[in-house]
Amino acid sequence: MSFFNDIQLKFAKFILGRTPEADRTVQAINLKDAKSIGIVYNASDEETDELVKRYIKHLKEYKLKIKAIGYYDEKELPLDVNPKLEYDFITKKELNLRLEPKSAVVTNFLEEEYDILIDTSAEDHIVMQYLVHHSKAKFKVGAQRLSYTALFDLNIVLKPEEGTRQLMKNIDRYLHVIKN
Repeated sequence: MSFFNDIQLKFAKFILGRTPEADRTVQAINLKDAKSIGIVYNASDEETDELVKRYIKHLKEYKLKIKAIGYYDEKELPLDVNPKLEYDFITKKELNLRLEPKSAVVTNFLEEEYDILIDTSAEDHIVMQYLVHHSKAKFKVGAQRLSYTALFDLNIVLKPEEGTRQLMKNIDRYLHVIKN
């Protein structure tokens, strides 16, 4: 990471830390009672992208309204990627100097009050942190080892060697057994 990028990231985290969270009503909701789910993920990572696609297929069995927003760490979307009904994407081009994603896609995603918001990040990511921070979701779920773990209502503990695959398995397991 270059010196400028490092400073920019620290500044973005500082500004985000001073911004109030979205106004929301916190409520523990399991998958059987949920009506809508938002998913944020790093689409640049091929394994995560594939895992999210499989998980959305699984969630469709519950007749849920699902919206996933993936971040590509590139200026433009890859040619083989097209937004679909359940999927939207943002790129580096849509980030301002404070690394805040600014687009109609992000605005629409953040205005929706999902029953559950799932962050599939196993590593810190400023764009995912921004989306989780500003989401109005009733129940936010993510990995405990992230620097922004305080934003989650349910923290999933991972061992150091575990990544997104284990995180998503654990999220699914706990969202099935949690009581309202």
